[in-house]
Amino acid sequence: MPITTAFRFALTAAALCAAVPTADARPRRVVVLDFDGPRQLADSGRSLVLSALGNQIDVIGAKRWEQARADASKIAHGPAQWAKAAKQTGVDAVIEGWIQDEGRRKILNITVREADNGREYDTIPVRIDGKAAASGDAARQLQANLDEVLDWIDGGLTDAPTSHLPPVESFGKTRASGDDAPPPARSRRPIADPDGGDASDDQGRPSRARAEAATGATGGGKADPEPEVAAAAAHEAKPAQVSTADREVHELEVLFPPGSEERKDVLGVKADHVPEKTTRFQIDGGFYMGSRTLVWDAPPDANVTNFAGVSTKGFQLNAAVYPFPNKQVDGILSGVGFTGSIHHSVGSTVEFDNGDQIEEDVLNQNGWELGIHYRFPLNNMVALDAGAFYGNQTFEIVDASQDFEVPDTKYSYLGASLHLDLAITDHALVGFGARYFTVLDSGDLASTDWFGPVSASGLGLEGSFQIPLPEHLYVKGLLEYQRISMETSGGGVITDMEGVTGGTDSDIRGSLNVGIAF
Repeated sequence: MPITTAFRFALTAAALCAAVPTADARPRRVVVLDFDGPRQLADSGRSLVLSALGNQIDVIGAKRWEQARADASKIAHGPAQWAKAAKQTGVDAVIEGWIQDEGRRKILNITVREADNGREYDTIPVRIDGKAAASGDAARQLQANLDEVLDWIDGGLTDAPTSHLPPVESFGKTRASGDDAPPPARSRRPIADPDGGDASDDQGRPSRARAEAATGATGGGKADPEPEVAAAAAHEAKPAQVSTADREVHELEVLFPPGSEERKDVLGVKADHVPEKTTRFQIDGGFYMGSRTLVWDAPPDANVTNFAGVSTKGFQLNAAVYPFPNKQVDGILSGVGFTGSIHHSVGSTVEFDNGDQIEEDVLNQNGWELGIHYRFPLNNMVALDAGAFYGNQTFEIVDASQDFEVPDTKYSYLGASLHLDLAITDHALVGFGARYFTVLDSGDLASTDWFGPVSASGLGLEGSFQIPLPEHLYVKGLLEYQRISMETSGGGVITDMEGVTGGTDSDIRGSLNVGIAF
């Protein structure tokens, strides 16, 4: 073979090799996530997309991609997180979808994103019927549209997209490449109709076949449609549109998956809030410490034993139920409620010097109380609780000597209360309250062997706080002050002998409880 001919043959072969794509070019790798919507329709729509992709595209498992995204979220956020996940899995594009309910017909919306930055391309809508299927024309149109959007992957992720479809910059808004250039018009693909044919042309106008079918015109006929029929045909032929709110919600779910750290940083801790049933019951118990003082109004030279600043300690249990709250979900204790409490001293004693020796006597302090309430929130921060209550308080000195002239008391009482709670956080409360009650019986104190008949009434003040703990638990602290004022009317041995006109029985008590709300 002459040298010139051989040289020409070699040049021709080289040119042919350069013109033909290499067999080992990087294949397109796509992940198809689970679609949102009714389960049967969503799964059928995803299967339709997988069929449209064919065997020329590698489909990566959705779980593998989600795991890569979760791993990347620990060290990166936003586009950097997407890029790291794409590098780890080798994924070029991510396909998402959701079902839009339009009554008789459903719309499958399909979105393609660049895997290395999360940038979204145009949404592809496909009409499906109630049997979770699409017509042959709809399936072919979907395949063509997917091929059009995925063309840019062939050139590699570093090349500019070859599709005329503008990428979505954020929340469904587009922007031109130049700073001063107007935003390009969004591509409007025809929606494939299950009855065959396209619902609209590339300008969004009703197709001729659809218009003729709607107006009843025959082939070649130019019958003028009635205005109502023409308007109905034009309305039927409009491409399905996704509301801005739905699009933004969907894009937020994709960019910031539930449970991710960047979702909390961007949207706040309430973004992943799951509605909870309103609390109706509270039960708590704990330890209390108190100090009681019983003093009498008498002349300075009267021989009356006062009982000043004697400390007590013990345990208490409280319960509250508000069965009919004003809000059934994400509310607070409200409406009609019922409360109950009991307390009992443990290891409390008092010392008394009788002149010969100092004796130590056991103190028995116990009581219970029942109440009915109505609690109503004034706003998101303030709640007011009004109630009525009946109770009993006993204070005994066990086996005291005759010289220790302090009577046992057993007050039974009936009263009303008002309590105000301020919400300083979502579940933490600070409260203030006041109460007034009438003493119905005073026990041994009112016997003729002691001070005789007395008339007594009391008032109380309280301050509280409540701090939430995990698993519906909470810590509650309470500081209470109670003062009972008594007036004697004569007839008692000590009253008549010492000239006692009245007395005051006061008690201050602090408690710390742990409880559960449900």
